[in-house]
Amino acid sequence: MMEDIQPISAAEQASFCVELMKRLNIQRKQDYLCDITLVTNDDREFKAHRNVLSAATPFFCKLLESDMKENREGIVRFEEISGTVMEDVLEFIYTGTVEVTQENAKELIAAGNYLMIPSLKTVSGRFLEAEMSNSNCISTFYFAEKYDCDELMNNSRRFVLENFRFVAALDEFLNLEAKEAEKWLSSDDISVETEADVFKIVLEWIEHSKSERKAFFEKLFRHVRLVLMSRDYLIDVVTNELVQESFACLRLTSTALKMSSFSSEGDVLQTPRKGVELHGIVACGGYENFCYFPEKDKWKRLPGGRSTGHTQMTRYRDNLFRFSRDGSVERYDPVFNVWSELELRENVSRVAIVKGEMYALELNTSEQQTIVKIYNVEHCTWETLHSSSEACREQMCVVSSGTYLYVFGGKPPETREYVAKAERFDTVIKKWEEIADMLEERGDAFGEATKEKIFVAGGKHREGNSVLQTCEIYNILTNEWQLTGSLNVSRMRGSMMCLKGKLYVLGGEREENHRELKVECFNSEEGKWIHKTTIPSSSSRHNNGRIFNGCVLKLSKGVLDKLKEI
Repeated sequence: MMEDIQPISAAEQASFCVELMKRLNIQRKQDYLCDITLVTNDDREFKAHRNVLSAATPFFCKLLESDMKENREGIVRFEEISGTVMEDVLEFIYTGTVEVTQENAKELIAAGNYLMIPSLKTVSGRFLEAEMSNSNCISTFYFAEKYDCDELMNNSRRFVLENFRFVAALDEFLNLEAKEAEKWLSSDDISVETEADVFKIVLEWIEHSKSERKAFFEKLFRHVRLVLMSRDYLIDVVTNELVQESFACLRLTSTALKMSSFSSEGDVLQTPRKGVELHGIVACGGYENFCYFPEKDKWKRLPGGRSTGHTQMTRYRDNLFRFSRDGSVERYDPVFNVWSELELRENVSRVAIVKGEMYALELNTSEQQTIVKIYNVEHCTWETLHSSSEACREQMCVVSSGTYLYVFGGKPPETREYVAKAERFDTVIKKWEEIADMLEERGDAFGEATKEKIFVAGGKHREGNSVLQTCEIYNILTNEWQLTGSLNVSRMRGSMMCLKGKLYVLGGEREENHRELKVECFNSEEGKWIHKTTIPSSSSRHNNGRIFNGCVLKLSKGVLDKLKEI
């Protein structure tokens, strides 16, 4: 009767194979049963076993199965490999291990590539990866690319991208040819604090050999994403000598300057680098100021401003302007991460940005006049643009789109009842015109324009001053209104903003002196508002607390890294 055969474990199998290969390696070194000779470029000879070499790599398998001279004679010559490297290669083939050093790492990769031994390239590549630094990562990448060392190539590329603003200041980058420098500069993945860093890097590369490289400036400049720069920095760019000498560069910079403040919704014509978070939703409520990034669903805390009454906010020339009911104005500079107070003691009721200019409405209820003002940035003053009796209502909603200021709802001084009336002011010809009335009477509503439509939501209703949840859409092209999905919570004096094509609502009050902290997002496919997140206010003063207002703001990675995550 035959006994049962007991299989050995995987560990035992591995141990047996290791011992077997060790014995074969000893036999190789003793020239025992060896049937092939390898001759290196320094005329050193190494004995080996055909079967072991054929099993280890397709290179030897094909060579030793062919009718080539090397196979017939049993001698293979290598003009590409030295004796020292061949000894290491054979040690790796027979034992699976090799001592990788700074002296042999690259030669082992080259030999592994030639002999078609991917595992040898991987082992040697990991040594080079461990030795990688800002000063050698670019050469490591190109070496890995040359020898198809995939793991090292991917990891060294990632290292360059993640440390790009430091790497680009060193010789390895500054000595690159224009074509290679352009490849790195055009990447979405380079890590820089601001897009201005990319412009500085281009200038430094040019200056490294200006007489020879000046001709490449225009081509590299096209990869600088100008519309992502601050307006103040763009003014410095346009005065640069190299920019001044190129009509194409001047045109690109001028276009970016015009676009720098056109939209308050945060849409951009060029995509930001992945290493730079640029646009977030700022929520301010007195001393508590936050910034929300919907894609990552994360909040960060901004520095606190002064504690003011109900405010409205807008983004103007990459700064955040906050207007309080007492007429005071604060400005937040995202570059320096500080608030400052402006001396603009004018009681403007609503502010909006039209084609890069800041407009405001001031109501003179005693004379029933609506005064349209424009902000003079040079003198930090408001200048009267137009005055008339149209749209003279308190608590109206003001939204900008195209060249127009749109005014919705509110309460006329003579009736003290909320209305559904709507008008728009043409900032070019300085004239008011009536448009279709809203579907509901509203006061203290809020809205935003996107894609030839204006959304208006919430606010007070004339019946018992109840607070609304409803939302309606005005079609600019057809002059028609239609209802859409209602908000999840009723609110007035809130804020609506558009970020990357999506509408968000935050802040305001659900009733008098009872602030609302929930943030909602509009699902355009389903036509309804969904709860997105909650403002992380640490204050328990929901009643009589400072209400939150919001808008979209561009922040640099340098500032974001300094902000505390909540």
